[in-house]
Amino acid sequence: MNEENKRRDFLKQISGLGVLAIAAGAGIYYAPKLKSSKLILRPPAAVKEDEFLKLCIKCGQCLQVCPYDSIRLEGVEGGASLGMAYIDPTKRGCYLCEAFPCVLACPSGALEHEHDNIKFVHMGMAVVINEDACIAKHNKKVTDSMIDRIYDHTKVLSSSEKQKHKVRITSSDSEKSKLQKQLLQKLDKFRGKDCSICADLCPLPDNPQNAIGMIKKDGGLVPEIREACVGCGACVELCPTNVLKIVPRASFSDLYKGKRDV
Repeated sequence: MNEENKRRDFLKQISGLGVLAIAAGAGIYYAPKLKSSKLILRPPAAVKEDEFLKLCIKCGQCLQVCPYDSIRLEGVEGGASLGMAYIDPTKRGCYLCEAFPCVLACPSGALEHEHDNIKFVHMGMAVVINEDACIAKHNKKVTDSMIDRIYDHTKVLSSSEKQKHKVRITSSDSEKSKLQKQLLQKLDKFRGKDCSICADLCPLPDNPQNAIGMIKKDGGLVPEIREACVGCGACVELCPTNVLKIVPRASFSDLYKGKRDV
């Protein structure tokens, strides 16, 4: 199966909507003088911010097909009141799903179709903002509450699964449910263990250690952000103690060679 067919099949599995169902007849929202008051984390393959503000038509297609429910609309869920697609990694990071259905679903070019591959994705850059809060640095174990809170971020669960903080994948689960439950099952393995969640669960394909790793410091371990980081925000969501944040649109050279404040 070629990549295009693979993406289309994936879209059908996770969404009951056609790719352009909502966008049909919507028209293009064009605001040439609109400026963002601050940089906001956009979905993968987003064009430059000024162009994004002109092209995003607020249709919600990317939100509808996102398998992790990572994408939100500003103003609908407490963003900057523009009604455009964004990601709040404190509530749900992007997990860089292989098919990038959000990119394929975008009808306006705000997410570039030609950039539906991880090699083109650069949403921003992670930074360590509170190293002393890292439980790995102090050799503390991961508690149940640190894992349980991610269950509250997960929309596909039954009330029983949320209450018991335990999931089971069945053959009747949708592809979307399976992906989100698999993430929780990976997290569950850290209960009562040493923490390396940010590094071990980085979703960057092939070589996540090129994006983030744990290094020795002061008798413990702390996260180190590396050049391959794409700013997906998964580490920010999963970190138990708010050690990390994402600087949207930033590059490694921006932040680690003194060009931009965080």
